[in-house]
Amino acid sequence: MATDGSQRASKTLVSAARILSPTERVVDVLYVIPKAPHHPSPPERILRRAHIILDRTKALLAAEGVQADVVYRIGSPSQTIIGASHNYDVTVVAATSHREGPMSGLGPVASRVAEHASGAVLLAREGANETGTRILVAIDGSESSLHALDSIVQLLDLTEAEVTLLHIVESPWLHPGPDQEWLGYEEEEQEQVDPQAQLRQTLLDEGENILQLASRRLPAHVTVTTITREGLPADEILSEAESGPYDLVVVGATGSADMKHKILGSVSSKVAWNATCSVLLTSTAVEVVS
Repeated sequence: MATDGSQRASKTLVSAARILSPTERVVDVLYVIPKAPHHPSPPERILRRAHIILDRTKALLAAEGVQADVVYRIGSPSQTIIGASHNYDVTVVAATSHREGPMSGLGPVASRVAEHASGAVLLAREGANETGTRILVAIDGSESSLHALDSIVQLLDLTEAEVTLLHIVESPWLHPGPDQEWLGYEEEEQEQVDPQAQLRQTLLDEGENILQLASRRLPAHVTVTTITREGLPADEILSEAESGPYDLVVVGATGSADMKHKILGSVSSKVAWNATCSVLLTSTAVEVVS
């Protein structure tokens, strides 16, 4: 967990503590002192402030039942956090650290960490419930979205969780319903099947199968709801997240270079930037340490 000492960062780490699994949890809190040009080491007052921030954050987490070790480093905040992420299953940063302003959006550090950190990244925002967690997981049947399900089982507290699996049929080009005007005559005996409507139904049926298979990957005690929507993936995910309300949105992110995964990457990026709740970005490259 990284903190910059701001009030919002502290609140978001408390939200993250309520979301993450308490089982075999080892937490380190990192504060990065920006390296001043022409000064090899920070002045004593800066070091004292770092210790105060870390002690305060440790106390806040302890009130949530989280025993954390604290450490400070000197350097670039984003580069230091990204470098440290290789040693952890999940890296937690406040999505935005300003005391005032909207909950959505990403600060410069969070934006770079989301893009470059190793493993899962939790972009924490205020507002997680004290008991129970409402989680929205985007499912498209890809390896990255299925890995996202495995990640939440390993990383999140699902004891009293409600999980909604959302599948979006990306079909803005479809126009359901028969339209035979182009034939130039009326077909009396043989019913014409609209190929677009047929394709739409095929995609909807495929989506239901994907959701059923995905729900089986979650523990039996978890309350699971499945939803199928039609439209643009990022827009539908954000719409559902706002209507929930949810504590967390989970999306799979990947670094693959093919066009399909570039589209998926743009979806996770748009959700991370515009969601008003916490967002967990999972990666197919994650290897959770046992």
